[in-house]
Amino acid sequence: MKSMKRILGDTLLLIIGCCMVVPFIYMIITSLKVTYTAYNFSLSLSDITLANYIQIFREKNFMHYFFNSLVISMGGVMLSVTFSSLAGFAFAKKEFPGNEKLFFYMVMTLIIPSQVTMIPLYIIMRTLGWINSYQGLILPIPTAFGIFLMRQAILNIPNDLLDSARIDGCSDLRIFVQIILPLIRPAIITLSIFTFIGAWNEFLWPLIMTTNDSVRTLTVGLSTLGAQYTVNYGIIMAGATLTFLPSFIFYLLLQKQFVEGVTLSGMKG
Repeated sequence: MKSMKRILGDTLLLIIGCCMVVPFIYMIITSLKVTYTAYNFSLSLSDITLANYIQIFREKNFMHYFFNSLVISMGGVMLSVTFSSLAGFAFAKKEFPGNEKLFFYMVMTLIIPSQVTMIPLYIIMRTLGWINSYQGLILPIPTAFGIFLMRQAILNIPNDLLDSARIDGCSDLRIFVQIILPLIRPAIITLSIFTFIGAWNEFLWPLIMTTNDSVRTLTVGLSTLGAQYTVNYGIIMAGATLTFLPSFIFYLLLQKQFVEGVTLSGMKG
């Protein structure tokens, strides 16, 4: 009976996995063809070509868009990891009035859709003169999710270990750098993956914040392909593939630590 349930479960997961892979296969194969309709799809390799990718790389702003996306994504990762780990340490191991309530209210902000805060956030950025700037695109990236993730990971560290370090004369900063950070490395990797993928694939906020090509990201820049090459769906899919690959490769390189980080962060609440 158990084996039958396992077979049915594995079969269901396989079917779901195949359904999720189909769009990616369609995107990659279509990107290798010059096609004038989105429904002209076949597995034939006779008309495979790299012309769409060559055309995109010939775009004068492509590498500039790529560099902007990389700077913004990596800047968001560093900012999110730094502040989330510091705040997580404070919420997990420091006793101060309103600790639990403040953390609760902070986590509750996760239920607010990002679209709701975009208008007031845009007004703030415009007042600061940060339209078309890296800081205007990087600073909104960290969220309460990172603090929640770091706090859950730090809660698993025994208090006796920290007390021993304090007896030896370690300051809170030294404890944080030399003890806390090495022990929560999987959680840091997990947060880095979430942050990088989210920042890399973000479209709406960079679209609002950029009015010229100076700091325009890859997702916004390549979206103009739809207007420039309306008849060739292949080049649109090639742009989508190039946008997708960096975040996918980033995840593949760190997937082992990602699983460990998710497990570690969920052990204690």
